[in-house]
Amino acid sequence: MSEIDVKQSLLSVVKHPIFRIDKIGQILECHIHQGFDAIPYKGNLVGRNIDEFDYLPNGIDVVRYCIDNNKSEVTYFSVPAEDGSEKYFEVEIEPSGSDEVLAIVREITNRKRQEAELIQYYNLIQNIYQGTASSTGRTFLDDLTLQLCKAFNGDYAFIGLFEDGQLNTVSRATYNKMLENEWYDVKESPFESLHRHDIINIPADCSLLYPDHSLFRSGEIQGLIGIPLFYAEHEEKPAGIMCVMFQKYYHTFQHYDKILQIFSTRAATELDRVRRTRLLEASEEKFKALYLNTPALFNSIDAEGRITEAGEYFLETTGYSREEVIGKMAFDLLTPESKTYGMSKVFPKYVQTGYCKNVPFQLLKKNGEILDVLFSSVVVKDENGKFQKSLTSLQDVTDINKRRREIIKSESRVSEDAQRLQSLFDHSPVGIIIHSQGIIKKVNAEAVRLTKAKSAKEILGKSPMDFIHPDSQDVAKQRIHNIYTKKTAHRNEQKFNCLDGSVIWIEAMGTLISYEGEPAVQIAIYDITDRKIAQEKILEDEAKLKQLNEHLKRQNNQLEEFAHIASHNLRAPITNMMSLIQIKESDQDAATEFFVWENLKKGVADLDETIVELNEVVKTSWELDKRKKKISLQAVLKKILGSVKSELIEMEGKITSDFSEFDAIIYPKVYLESILINLITNALKYADPKRPPIILIKTYIQNGVKSMEVKDNGLGIDLSKFGKKIFGLRKTFHNNQDARGVGLFITKAQVESMGGTIRVESEIGKGSNFIINFGEV
Repeated sequence: MSEIDVKQSLLSVVKHPIFRIDKIGQILECHIHQGFDAIPYKGNLVGRNIDEFDYLPNGIDVVRYCIDNNKSEVTYFSVPAEDGSEKYFEVEIEPSGSDEVLAIVREITNRKRQEAELIQYYNLIQNIYQGTASSTGRTFLDDLTLQLCKAFNGDYAFIGLFEDGQLNTVSRATYNKMLENEWYDVKESPFESLHRHDIINIPADCSLLYPDHSLFRSGEIQGLIGIPLFYAEHEEKPAGIMCVMFQKYYHTFQHYDKILQIFSTRAATELDRVRRTRLLEASEEKFKALYLNTPALFNSIDAEGRITEAGEYFLETTGYSREEVIGKMAFDLLTPESKTYGMSKVFPKYVQTGYCKNVPFQLLKKNGEILDVLFSSVVVKDENGKFQKSLTSLQDVTDINKRRREIIKSESRVSEDAQRLQSLFDHSPVGIIIHSQGIIKKVNAEAVRLTKAKSAKEILGKSPMDFIHPDSQDVAKQRIHNIYTKKTAHRNEQKFNCLDGSVIWIEAMGTLISYEGEPAVQIAIYDITDRKIAQEKILEDEAKLKQLNEHLKRQNNQLEEFAHIASHNLRAPITNMMSLIQIKESDQDAATEFFVWENLKKGVADLDETIVELNEVVKTSWELDKRKKKISLQAVLKKILGSVKSELIEMEGKITSDFSEFDAIIYPKVYLESILINLITNALKYADPKRPPIILIKTYIQNGVKSMEVKDNGLGIDLSKFGKKIFGLRKTFHNNQDARGVGLFITKAQVESMGGTIRVESEIGKGSNFIINFGEV
């Protein structure tokens, strides 16, 4: 086996295309496995330049870089697939010598799709965490339910807890709004028997599987996917379930089980936290009741201000022991600020009046923490009216004060948020109109600009329908009705009347809101006039391009057929003449010379005839004089009848015409004459010898299209055998010596070049009918 054979044998098993490319980008050699069809290409690639392929915009730069730096490089490109997606490829380029490279092309579409799926999975997880990051409790669960519905493209979603044989939802939503909670029976439902790591997956037919269950009885819910929720300390029994429901059949997607696990973990954790919080709050309520009934007392303070007795609760709260408190000056337990305030302001008045109530102090605990307390005290005097001791209670208001400060901050934030929202409304680049009960209540500056109003006063108080173009009124009314009744957002495109009388196209997004305590519709509007004009232009250009493509396709088919016939018909006579010349050169005999010259004459005649025929085809395919003008069909037929008169007389034939529906047509005269004379002479040429030829030429208009029929009673054609070849070049179907198979080819080319069509109806022994559609009237 030679080196070339070995190379070809090795390359034949390589599944990736390999190219040898020089420094200017020309393909010197390529090896593509016969089963490789990922990249669309036509013809031989050898000799073509990679700059010709628009999906390799930087290909030549990478080739030169590899050669100049003697370094391998990898580049990437993509091409459209038949299903509208993209195919991705990796090209590994390796220097080969001083001015060439070897390039190996590998398809990496699956890898790209896997990368896209991982990114989608990551983004989905990010959305889950971001959508619930700033909330807790009921708000957290509501946000999580909305995220669940969106993540699975569901129609409904809920989180529910099992209680006494029922499933009570704690959060229930569509993809964009919350719904009221409901309860369902657990018995004879998909939720009846669940275990850890179970996933409920019912793609469709829920109403058939559970026809008597309240959740599916209406038939609205067809598909369901869900996962049980377990508390960490009760893994043997599910605490609840979270589900997504679908009105139609659904398909699961990659990693859906992992996504469900993430949702279930977050839901179960928050539900458990809420449960524990409620238990703690119940415990705190008992504690508070005990606290309210048992005052926290400094049981006694003497006349000098020293603590003589202390209650257990006080000791527990402050962290001091009884020994550390007894005998200590009471004011020494206060912060410096409170001590100064108490000794200078509170104590003198207290000595004078004998009591004080709810005086705010700050008390220092043993660990340095500060307690906000309300100090209340009353003086106990002896029978002589002298100071004996004081009974003192301290109410811990640290949390109350903290919450009060938080409320103040929250109110401040709410006020700031309201101001920001108002600023966003006023300066939004989108026009916003709020209307209620058919009256416009509020608009922003962009809405004023879009309506061409001088100020908002020209719009407020009007009906929103005053601005809707009559063409869009019905759609707009239905949209507003749906927003109020279905409580879902609606988006549509419509015409919009401006106050100056002009009309623009807008995209409107309507949502249900509450405004001044009543339901209202907020509409966001965008001016899409330029986009609409561009879309119409694109549609118009697409139609023109489609028409041009069809025309080019027909010409390409004709050119390919012409090239095939030319190659075949010219090769035979030339080969024959070359053989005769070789005979003459090898045998100088007079008889041989005579034989050669006679056959050369015949060969030249045949070659001349072939060239003349091909010339007629070329003339028809590339006719430059296609100028249209108004022509009378009757006048053209009259001219043709003069040229075939003697033949008609000889054959006792007859040609009749009916141009009653239309006689005039805008068409190139030379084409119309050629079409008619080809069809008429064909009818005479293939007349049935058993009967005189009769030809009927008739015009009519059907469905707005002008048509002409040329019908004869000749031999007819077997369409089941020759139907696909009848308009082909050099195709004949009868043993007629004058038949060349060119006339119908030329006729079809002429008709289609003017945007028309031609077809034939024929039956052996009855004749043929050629129908030409010229196009719309």
